[in-house]
Amino acid sequence: MIDQDFVNLFNRQKEAFLREYKNSSYEKALNWFERWLRERKEKTAGSNACEPFHFENFIDQVLAQTKEILRGRGVKMTYPSSEQWLGIKGSWRCIMVLENKNIYYRIGKTRPRKGPYQNTDLLVFDLVMDGQKKQVFLPILEHKREIERELGEVLERELPKVEATGKYRLKLILPFYLVEHREVDLTSRKLASFILVTKKTLNKLGVV
Repeated sequence: MIDQDFVNLFNRQKEAFLREYKNSSYEKALNWFERWLRERKEKTAGSNACEPFHFENFIDQVLAQTKEILRGRGVKMTYPSSEQWLGIKGSWRCIMVLENKNIYYRIGKTRPRKGPYQNTDLLVFDLVMDGQKKQVFLPILEHKREIERELGEVLERELPKVEATGKYRLKLILPFYLVEHREVDLTSRKLASFILVTKKTLNKLGVV
């Protein structure tokens, strides 16, 4: 079943993509796909929703599966909770794949109160580079479009007022549909790709 949050998120991501990659053939294909999504939503509107699924269990399964995918690519991954790693309680989980402990990944959920995703549940992957503006964040931004092309996804930054506090992240924002419909395999593949592609760029920049 396709829910409205997924369709709305796709529409916003499509608009962001087309602002950066102006190509009429891209726009036509994406518009067709969005129309197909909306038609499928209407056809499945009467179907039953999936049974509730505990978010922490979903994340545990995704992290375990992602760890195995990365192991197959020669990347060692650990995933302490945010409370263990940062002393912060919450649903976010940290992911360590680099020797530099100041740069790490996170997976979690959010529901923004403002902005284009206002009052929408979202699944988010973060590459966290807090306090590393000149050393890491600005250099990796120069490769942002290259990373996006390889991932086939649009990455987002924190709001300017958040970056002004020294918090620098690149985000992959996904619909909460993946959690509600227990898409563990798909989410794991997306997370593994996000880590592998960005890690490759970080390594090129001297971050190991």
